[in-house]
Amino acid sequence: MERELYFLAEEVAASLSGPPGDVILIPEMPSPLGLPDFVALVGGQGWLQTRSTLGVPPVLSEIDAAVLSVLGEKRPLSEESIAGRLGWTQQQVRSALSRLVRTGAASRSIRGTAFATTGMKPAGQLYAIEVKVKDWRRALIQGRGYRTWANNYVVVLGDVGATAAARAMAEHRADGAGLYTGDGWIVKPRKRTPSPARRALGFEHVYAALGSGPALGSHEQV
Repeated sequence: MERELYFLAEEVAASLSGPPGDVILIPEMPSPLGLPDFVALVGGQGWLQTRSTLGVPPVLSEIDAAVLSVLGEKRPLSEESIAGRLGWTQQQVRSALSRLVRTGAASRSIRGTAFATTGMKPAGQLYAIEVKVKDWRRALIQGRGYRTWANNYVVVLGDVGATAAARAMAEHRADGAGLYTGDGWIVKPRKRTPSPARRALGFEHVYAALGSGPALGSHEQV
C-alpha cells in the first residue's frame, strides 16, 4: 500500500525549495544511517557532474569523511591544525589523510600540508523522504535519524483520521520536519544543516548511488 503513495514523493521533490528543475530523486538509497524510501538531491546536479569526473571512489568511511570535511580546496592545513579542529590525535589524522591522498580525494603540498581535491566539497541540499500509509510516528523516529546527515526529512502520509492527522501535523511542525499528503503540503520542512562531517558523508553516499556504478541510471530527475 505504501508503494501506491510513491508518486507523491515526486511531487514533494519537485516542490522543495531550490533551483527550479535541479532535483534528483533517488529511491531506497543506502545512507550513513538508515534506508529512506527516497532521497532528494536539490541544487546539486552541478556538484554531481563535477564529482563524477574526478575518478575518486566514494568516501564512505565516517573517519575519512570527517577529515575531508575539514579540508579546504585552496588553503592547505597541517595535520596539527586538522587534529585540533576535530579533537583527534595527529596519528588518526595522518592515517585518514593517507587514504584520502591515495584515492585522489585530497593532496599534499610540498610542505606536507593537505587540501581537498577541487570538486569534492558538496553543494546542494539533501532531503530524506519516508512514505507511510498510517504509522507517522515511526516515520518521525526514522526521519530524525536521517536528519543527522540530511538537511531535513519529509513524511508522505496516506489518508488517516482527523485526529491522527492533527497530531501528525502538530508533531511535524514542532520537529521542523515536512508532512505531505494527497492534498499537498501540510507542513513544509525547515532547512537544517548537519555537521560538516555527516553532510560530507551523506553526499558521498549520494555519489555512491548515482555516480560510481550501475546505480547511475536508477534515479529520476524531477
